[in-house]
Amino acid sequence: MRFRRPLRSLIFLAALLVLLGPMSTLVQALTIEEERKLGQQFLAAVLAQLPMVQDPEVVGFVNKVGRDVVNHLQSHNFPFQFYVVNSSDLNAFAGPGGYVFMNRGLIEIMDDEGELASILSHEIAHVQSRHIAQRIARAKKLNFAALGGLLAGIFLGGEAGAAVMAGSQAGASQAMLNSSRQDEEEADRRGLRYLEATGYDGRDFVTIMRKMGQDSWKMGGHVPTYLLTHPAVPERVAYLSTTVLTRPKTARVRIKDHESFLLMQAKLYGSYEIPKEAKIKFQEWLVQDETKAMGYYGMGMVLRREREMDESVSSFQSAIALRPDLYPILVELGYTYFQMGKIDKATSVLESALTLAPDHPVALYGMGRCMLEQERAAEASKYLARAAQLNDSLPEIHYYLGLAYGKMNQLGEAHYQFGIHYQRSGSLSNAVFHYEEALRHQLRPDQRAAIEQRLAVLKKQKRAARREQR
Repeated sequence: MRFRRPLRSLIFLAALLVLLGPMSTLVQALTIEEERKLGQQFLAAVLAQLPMVQDPEVVGFVNKVGRDVVNHLQSHNFPFQFYVVNSSDLNAFAGPGGYVFMNRGLIEIMDDEGELASILSHEIAHVQSRHIAQRIARAKKLNFAALGGLLAGIFLGGEAGAAVMAGSQAGASQAMLNSSRQDEEEADRRGLRYLEATGYDGRDFVTIMRKMGQDSWKMGGHVPTYLLTHPAVPERVAYLSTTVLTRPKTARVRIKDHESFLLMQAKLYGSYEIPKEAKIKFQEWLVQDETKAMGYYGMGMVLRREREMDESVSSFQSAIALRPDLYPILVELGYTYFQMGKIDKATSVLESALTLAPDHPVALYGMGRCMLEQERAAEASKYLARAAQLNDSLPEIHYYLGLAYGKMNQLGEAHYQFGIHYQRSGSLSNAVFHYEEALRHQLRPDQRAAIEQRLAVLKKQKRAARREQR
């Protein structure tokens, strides 16, 4: 995976200048609060530069599994959040402050939920062990450039991280090398405990690690092992296997949600993988009774991306004929009809989906869009507001809410929603304009207070941007 050059600069600035200050402050590890602030800066840099998977079904499932592991921890210092990077590389990494990232390619080689939970448990263990803060403290003897490269390599991992680390001469420090291996082993052992405490089988951890070793060329196998985020995979498979086989089995056995895992994986392949590769995968699924409906479901998404709309509809209908109870398939068929301009059919299908799952945010969002197209603004606002309440990160949800309220002549609410939309999209001037317009209309006291707080932050950001330009 290729990273744009500005990302390296952002990592250097976020990791070194924003919080850590001069080198003399690096004598001790970061405090919890310092790591939390550094994590926020790091998250902003990653989200601005890396292609992310935005699909709520995919991100929602990964977060569900990750948060379940976190909920079984005795305690934790950070509010964990989980993200999926749109990259075929086999990699995962944890940034400071509890932000965990997993590449799409790694999820695609998994066979079940337990393997996903294994990698998430490993990354959670890195955060719980505070390895990033400790590495910064151990790096105090490195020069400025080496430290910057080290942090970028730790955070990014894979081929890009290795290149940055090599360029900064961070790999010259054997002490850092050894501690990296120690950190990985500690994260493996603690992660295995977290995994089993959540009810998963420890053998899932061994399985996914073995897969990563077998497919290591996808991770940049030509890069020296010590420069990879997750070094010495064969060695780790060996000691994990021994550990799993010699420890007593957990008394709590988890029933995996294999169907939801397959639906999520189908969304990844269908929406993000190269169509040729995705079709090969789905053809394999179509010859097995267990995965046949998922194969048609995924194929429908690929065909829609290729603008083969009638064929896409036919594939979704074949999936529904096999599994009429799977509402995600109905939702995708509804969205396909919407893209074809067949709003009445889209509405009918989405209504069926909501009958099966009344609080499904994507179906509610789709119904809201349909209502807007049919000039039924009041109904649209109700569907969209409920969707936003359930999942506030749906694409452009606040823009369409603004349109619905505007059509209802509720101008204060409309400008407020537009302000949120433009603030999230990075258009600060438009966000300030709409927030100030919202304040000229009648609003609830809590909305007025929220807008004033947002305006204060935005104006501070704009002043900082002007100073940087000067």
